[in-house]
Amino acid sequence: MPGKGSELRIPSPSGCRWCGVEEREHMQRWKPPVGWHRWVPPTLEQRKERMQARRLGRQSGGTVPRSTVTRLAS
Repeated sequence: MPGKGSELRIPSPSGCRWCGVEEREHMQRWKPPVGWHRWVPPTLEQRKERMQARRLGRQSGGTVPRSTVTRLAS
């Protein structure tokens, strides 16, 4: 069983291209390597990958590898 805090939230399919935060909550954020940025719509490929990861998470009981979640938000 993963330790507490080892599971990360999968970004929403419509979350920011760079950090995964929803447009309404975004304002201005900082994330390497882009630094300070405004909300930018995700690419179609990012949307598809995020939806697939959410589906995988539901099918596997809510656990998705950290590497997958990190990749989806960048």
